[in-house]
Amino acid sequence: MAVLAMGALMLGFFMQGRRVRIAPARISCVGDSITFGFGLGNREEECWVSLLPALLADGCETGNYGLSGSCVLSDGSLPWLESPRAREFWAMEEDLVIVMLGTNDVADAAWDVERFESEYGELVERVQHKAGNPRVIVMLPPRIFASPALDETLVGEAIPAIRRVQERAGADLVDLYTLTMDHPEWFDDGLHPNAEGNEAIAACIADTIRSA
Repeated sequence: MAVLAMGALMLGFFMQGRRVRIAPARISCVGDSITFGFGLGNREEECWVSLLPALLADGCETGNYGLSGSCVLSDGSLPWLESPRAREFWAMEEDLVIVMLGTNDVADAAWDVERFESEYGELVERVQHKAGNPRVIVMLPPRIFASPALDETLVGEAIPAIRRVQERAGADLVDLYTLTMDHPEWFDDGLHPNAEGNEAIAACIADTIRSA
């Protein structure tokens, strides 16, 4: 009987005609300060990115490519794609990539929903065509309690655009907006999730990884 020595590194394999999902060994997380873990007392331990491995298979590793203040828009104040974090990310190879951007875009003077959707789509497509063709999860950003006006733009413009990007790409979706919308206690500053919020986010993502 053949031994699948590389099984732990695979996203799935076929057994008796049925596709069985295997937990990813390497997960890269792309995003802004919510991914970075801004505001946490110990982001290396409390950030949702750092919490994921304990909720998944033994040997799972995560890479945090979150950059505070970063955005999708190429003419925004801090385009993620032009950052050193992006260069580090493109040099890596992984089984799964989680992407969450958009919160800073809706607050940027350069905000334009059509360009945002187009450039977000290009980013996701590039990620899907990385070496190893990783599985991609696109996440809807959490609620913005700190600014009802920005939250309205997020809900009315950015989130529908992100959903369209995710659907066209055939990526998986994690809806952090719905998860967080009734939990202001998870955000000490109304924007960045605290330790409790990060725990809830990590659990939600882990459920998606295991079930999709």
